[in-house]
Amino acid sequence: MRCLFMCVGVLLASVAITEARPKAAGNQKCKSGPVDLVFIIDGSRSVRPHEFETMRKFMIDIIHELDIGRDITRVGVVQYSSQVQNVFSLKDFTTHQQMVKAINEIIPLAQGTMTGLAIRYAMNVAFSTAEGARPNVPHVAVIVTDGRPQDRVAEVAAAARESGIEIYAVGVARADMTSLRAMASPPFEDHVFLVESFDLIHQFGLQFQDKLCKIDLCVESDHGCDHICESSPGSYQCLCLPGYTLNEDGKTCTAIDLCAEGKHDCEQICISSPGSFTCDCNTGYTLNEDKKTCTMIDYCSFGNDSCEHECVSVLNGFNCRCKEGYALNDDKRTCTMIDYCSFGNDSCEHECVSVLQSFYCRCNEGYNLNEDETTCTMIDYCSFGNDSCEHECVSILNGFNCRCKEGYKLNDDKKTCTMIDYCSFGNDSCEHECVSVLNGFYCRCNEGYTLNEDERTCTMINYCSFGNDSCEHECVSVLKGFNCRCNEGYTLNEDKKTCTMIDYCSFGNDSCEHECVSVLKGFNCRCYEGYTLNEDKRTCTMIDYCSFGNDSCEHECVSVLKGFNCRCNEGYTLNEDKRTCTMIDYCSFGNDSCEHECVSVLKGFNCRCNEGYTLNEDKRTCTMIDYCSFGNHSCDHECVSVLNGFYCRCNKDYTLQEDGKTCQADNLCNVVEHGCEHQCVSTPGSYYCICPEGHLLQDDGKSCGSCRSANIDLVLLIDGSKSVRPQNFELVKQFVNQVVDQLDVSGHGTRVGLVQYSSRVRTEFPLSMYKSKEEIKAAVLKVEYMEKGTMTGLALKHMVENSFSEAEGARAASRNIPRIGLVFTDGRSQDDITEWAKKAKDAGITMYAVGVGKAVEDELRLIASEPVEKHFFYSADFSAISQIAENLKLNICAEESQGEIEVKDPCACDSLVEFQQATMTTLNQLNQKHILYSSMSHQPKYYSQFQQNKVT
Repeated sequence: MRCLFMCVGVLLASVAITEARPKAAGNQKCKSGPVDLVFIIDGSRSVRPHEFETMRKFMIDIIHELDIGRDITRVGVVQYSSQVQNVFSLKDFTTHQQMVKAINEIIPLAQGTMTGLAIRYAMNVAFSTAEGARPNVPHVAVIVTDGRPQDRVAEVAAAARESGIEIYAVGVARADMTSLRAMASPPFEDHVFLVESFDLIHQFGLQFQDKLCKIDLCVESDHGCDHICESSPGSYQCLCLPGYTLNEDGKTCTAIDLCAEGKHDCEQICISSPGSFTCDCNTGYTLNEDKKTCTMIDYCSFGNDSCEHECVSVLNGFNCRCKEGYALNDDKRTCTMIDYCSFGNDSCEHECVSVLQSFYCRCNEGYNLNEDETTCTMIDYCSFGNDSCEHECVSILNGFNCRCKEGYKLNDDKKTCTMIDYCSFGNDSCEHECVSVLNGFYCRCNEGYTLNEDERTCTMINYCSFGNDSCEHECVSVLKGFNCRCNEGYTLNEDKKTCTMIDYCSFGNDSCEHECVSVLKGFNCRCYEGYTLNEDKRTCTMIDYCSFGNDSCEHECVSVLKGFNCRCNEGYTLNEDKRTCTMIDYCSFGNDSCEHECVSVLKGFNCRCNEGYTLNEDKRTCTMIDYCSFGNHSCDHECVSVLNGFYCRCNKDYTLQEDGKTCQADNLCNVVEHGCEHQCVSTPGSYYCICPEGHLLQDDGKSCGSCRSANIDLVLLIDGSKSVRPQNFELVKQFVNQVVDQLDVSGHGTRVGLVQYSSRVRTEFPLSMYKSKEEIKAAVLKVEYMEKGTMTGLALKHMVENSFSEAEGARAASRNIPRIGLVFTDGRSQDDITEWAKKAKDAGITMYAVGVGKAVEDELRLIASEPVEKHFFYSADFSAISQIAENLKLNICAEESQGEIEVKDPCACDSLVEFQQATMTTLNQLNQKHILYSSMSHQPKYYSQFQQNKVT
């Protein structure tokens, strides 16, 4: 793991080391250990050609900092979009030149963004042994992407990490932070990076450089290690003393119990100590010289005189044992010879005879003992010669008998045999004839019959089954032949084979009104075309086609033979389709009497006026509707009727508002009781009050307080990230100098410090350095643009811990000199700002946040002090910041400027720096000049904070 972290550190810090710092003598750098590294690069269509070139250079720069070789570092590259392309494997190249050449030849795939598919390929293929991955060597994947994955990444990334792959996720511009965290290994602060553009991709290693190569982290703290803290480049690990093991928290130690883990060779009892053990034996055993095995105590060695034959040691004592062939008596000491036959002589077929340590078997008369010396065999008298038996001789005890073969019976002479006639026993089971054979009989059928499967009964032969194709309907078998038969309703023809259906109509069809049709076993009546058969099945009626549904006729259906005709109602005429009807258009006969429009109705016509007009009483002419006559109360001043409506008009020196009804004076200060103590300033639709120089507008928005320019400690944090651009950074410096112009700068008056931040933080000058506006403004103009990332959280930490320290010129808190922090940024922070924004305010620093362009409102609000609406400001572009700074004045109550008394009203602590008055003035001017937006409706969130502070 130590080697893995060092290698990743080299990947992350290498380019930053070469560009951000001068090279030390001998070009010393962190050396990478054995590692298998695979770049997984996004080749989707959203990566533009010049951005892909930047990513190509990023890989080449990192590879140049690695120790490439078969036994050191192996590198592979995978490109993905909607598919995955293996650019080169871990096993392919062993030199920098080979890898650089292959990287320069990559052609972007320019399709979708299937990041999950690429991670699965890396896990299953790129990091496989076949592709050159090594066991017991760290496997590291660096994923570079600029968008949201189009497939699922969480499950496959978890599987990849579980397989031992450490994943670094580098997101650029449009990349999704949630997806990056789902891909990367923990901890996320070490494995997840998000930069604004591909131009900044080489900078994400800067923050790791010092901690990887220089700092001994264990010198700073023991990090909660229970026993030992061991440093490694950029990291540390906790170790335990011998005999202890590190717990899952990675810090505390637990004594190793080798006995519980089974890591011992003790035969019986294991006694544990931290990292070690000793062996012991159970009662009745003694430990051998190897200190592991045990031997039972031999009690017979103490004297076995009481045993008649032999002494045998057992656990915690001894037993007596008899010699073979003897049994131990009840006194457990003496022995008696064993009677083996008394145990059961089952093994002897006839008789058992006992002897010392054994027995033998003996057979009865007429039997011989077999070779197994256990069983007996009867003497075979047939073996002495059985010539007198015709078939077979069977030995019996003390003699023999003759036996015939199967199917034969022994004759009266007890020697010869005759075959058995089974049919003579009765052949009732045979239906026709019984035929006797050896060992049985079989049945035979008469001519014209066949034997059934039961081999007993007979069935007449079915000649129809041999093929009855000559019979048209049915074949009927008879003995030794067959006949043809017709189905019911048919008669057999003279050829005795074919059949003809009986024609029932030929018998007379007088009952059918129109036509008789013969059918099987009878006849049906049929009507002529255009008629239908009645229920009596004999007579016919003409078909009423209209009764089938006259939907096709719009009005009325009239039935005729074989069809129907359509007819229209009065006042309508039948169309050419002979189905639909059209009302007669009486207007087409001449509508001269209607002023506007003639509308035909049934059997006549009506006149109708155009929209916005009403029909007069003569039902012919029209007059325009006067909408104002309905009541013009919604118009503030005057109602003007027009066609189809009305509009409102304002009196002189008034302007019609967006609602189109109300009127507002062009100069509200001249027509309302504004109550401003000093001066009223009109704005479109509103006004606000201002105070003379040296005074502050009070909370009521009208009166002026006796506050004057006072002493503060002011630190400005300005964003120097790449997204600001050089020309805009010059505007930022002008903004700073315009703020400084409003301050009373001196050694005992206001002090100003300047900090620039990007991926790092740099103090341009501390609070104690300059004593005049001229010195500060000259120093600001010399500030060089850093052009890197946006680490706002790191800048806030630097401000709290360093910029407002007495060492850098901040005056003691006991003097009550207000501390003011102003953060200027143009984009989203790449690190977390929550902790240090809170700590800054908890430290008594009044925080203001000014955002431009892509600044994030939620972050500005998090930085700003309460009330938030008075402490954060936003402008759409850099051209507006000079207008803000021109009117920005830092004012403070006279009582607090002395620095030795308690802060109290009317100038409370949360109002020490009054950006609000000047910023409201500026933003209202910008609104009128269309600097921020052509319409404030485009920025409702930012504009609302200023509207709330106006007197309406």
